[in-house]
Amino acid sequence: MTIAAVNKTTQFVVFSVNHQHYSLSIEEVVEILRVPMITGIPGINEMIEGVINLRGSIIPVISIHRRFQLPTQTKHKRNRIVIVQGKVENIGIMVDEVKMVTKFDLDHVEPPPGLKIEEEIFTGFAKLDGQVIGILNLEKVLYDQLG
Repeated sequence: MTIAAVNKTTQFVVFSVNHQHYSLSIEEVVEILRVPMITGIPGINEMIEGVINLRGSIIPVISIHRRFQLPTQTKHKRNRIVIVQGKVENIGIMVDEVKMVTKFDLDHVEPPPGLKIEEEIFTGFAKLDGQVIGILNLEKVLYDQLG
């Protein structure tokens, strides 16, 4: 999704990872789960935490900490898995905590400041209650390091 696609009625799921706030468009989110049992799979891409069984479907779970090369936090009861629609299947993204679902006013969303990594991973940044929230480019987050 591009900045131009963001309008005054677009809602975002805001979550924290390593005490930083990120968001995805509500249209990209299928559901949000408490963390069930995750089955590890040896020998796969290191950013994949494992897989879960969600109502009979096997869903891969990505560690956003590993994807962003951040220190792994201790697991706690506020951890969530945000299920998103990937290219061909649903994919889970492990986050520290889902903070809220909110709307970002177009006047408060700015494009990335020109740093190469931010241009690729972020579609923009929103300002909300004195905080800066990165709007993630879901395709880049999910697939750039898997291929």
